[in-house]
Parts: sequence; structure tokens; C-alpha cells
Amino acid sequence: MSRSPTRLLPAIMLAAAAFPLAAQDGPEPDLVTGTFAGTQVVNVHSVEVVPRKRSFGFMIQHRFGEVGADKDAWSQFAGLDLPANIRFAFQYAPLRDMHVELGRSKNGKVWDLGLKARILKQTEGSGMPVSMTVLGNAGFMSEAFPKVSDRDFFADGVTPFAYTFAHRFSYSAQVIFGRRFTRWFSAQLAPVFVYRNLVPVGGSNTSLALAGAARFKVTTKGSILVETSPVLAGRQTAGQREPLALAYEVATLGHVFQLVLASSQEIIDQRLYTTPSARYDEGRFHLGFNIARILFVKPRPPRP
Repeated sequence: MSRSPTRLLPAIMLAAAAFPLAAQDGPEPDLVTGTFAGTQVVNVHSVEVVPRKRSFGFMIQHRFGEVGADKDAWSQFAGLDLPANIRFAFQYAPLRDMHVELGRSKNGKVWDLGLKARILKQTEGSGMPVSMTVLGNAGFMSEAFPKVSDRDFFADGVTPFAYTFAHRFSYSAQVIFGRRFTRWFSAQLAPVFVYRNLVPVGGSNTSLALAGAARFKVTTKGSILVETSPVLAGRQTAGQREPLALAYEVATLGHVFQLVLASSQEIIDQRLYTTPSARYDEGRFHLGFNIARILFVKPRPPRP
């Protein structure tokens, strides 16, 4: 004779309650740390977040003007004499494995606000094979709009063009998958989505890219970083090249310094993947640096 569902319900609830307790009997797996040294690889975001609740981060990203491997490199002092782009960013971790970030860039006078959260953590052994972090960012261009002529129209070619407040906004989102393969090698891959409210005539509001990056440790504190980000959709020009970057990094506890060679002067995603890069196939590049500092706050003692 079969039992009614009503009589089986207490047994099912008891089994469901006992399952988490049984899962906690075994030892917790060891987490893999230090996949990358900071929250940025070079230009692209890393899987790392501000590592401790209530701690702060501060970052300076600087890109000098474009130069090539010719006499201009000396006359322009490797681009230091040319107009540069710089971004300052402040980070705060209100919760564990999450931080908010407020940045300001010179190009476009863009303010950006982002939220970054680590969802999965790689573990030692046969547990979780990768780390996963999600990121969302909104940018606000505060630079004055250029003047509009009588010959400027919207995409329909009929309506006279006029700037609106919404044209100042742009957005990006990405999911980052990273893995530390050995003590000396880490890599990550991230699909990136960008949407801009304002684009040139014939341009695409939406852009998609695939950001790849790797870290090769060459000394205890020194690493070589490489990254490339193919633009899969929404290229703004037919000849738009993929953003590339190379850096040498020196990292200590809470401090990261990078000397950078980059194909673009842009830094935030909304501009990095939507503006032309330097002709690196002709030896042209941007010299720059990144400086990041984490200010750790001691955990609050448990209440008695």
C-alpha cells in the first residue's frame, strides 16, 4: 500500500535539512589565492577584488602620447611630451568578495561607477577548477559637447541632430573566468559587453569583445603580463585593431606597480574597445604605468 504525499512530507523535509549538515562534515577545500596581483591585469579587469571587507583600494592608470620606434621617440621623450590620459579610481569593499569603484578619466572627462563581485573561487585539488567574477560599470561623460551644425542629422538623415543628457552615458558588463595553473602562471578570459548611447554616424551602439590575459611570474615579486582583446562585434572602423598591452609588474603585499606598453591611450572599457588603437604593426605604442594600493582594515572583533 503506497504512502500518501502528506505522510512523506516530514521525511523529505528532514532529509533536506540533514543534507547540508552532512556536506559540512568533510574538511573545507583550500582556496587558490593570488591568481593576479591586483584588481587590474593591465587594461582589463582581473578576477581579483579588494580582498577584505571594509578595506579600501586606490589606483592610478597613466598613458602617455603615441610614439613610434623612430626619431620621434626621442624628440617626444617616449611620448611624455605629448598629451596623456590618466584615470584615478577609489575602491571600497562593503562586503566580502565584493567592491564598488569610482573612477575619473581625463579623456572625455568621464566619471565611472562600477560594482565587482567574485562568485566562484578556485580550490586546490579536484574541487572548483576556476574563479569567476562579474563586473558592471556605468560611465558619465562630463566633457562639453561639440557644436552642432545645420548639416548634422540623426541616423534617419532627416531629423536635425541635438544632444541630450542621455548621450553622456555608456555601460559595460563582463564575466571573468580565471585560473592559476601553477605558482608561476595564471590566465583568464572574459566576454565583454559595451553599450554607448552616443556613437558616430554609421557606428554601432553595441560592441562585444573577448578579453584574454596571462601572468608569468619571473621572480618572487616580478611578473610579465600580456593581454589581447579581440573585438567580435561592433567595430567602429573596418581597420580597427585589437587592443594589446604588455607590462612588467612588481607586486608586494598591498602594493602593485606596472610599467606598461599599450596599443591604446584609453582605459575604461567603454572607450578601450570602441576607439582605434595605435598602429602597433608599424611599431607605434603608448608608454604608461599603473599604480595600485590596497589599504587593509582589520576585521572587527566578534561581539561577546
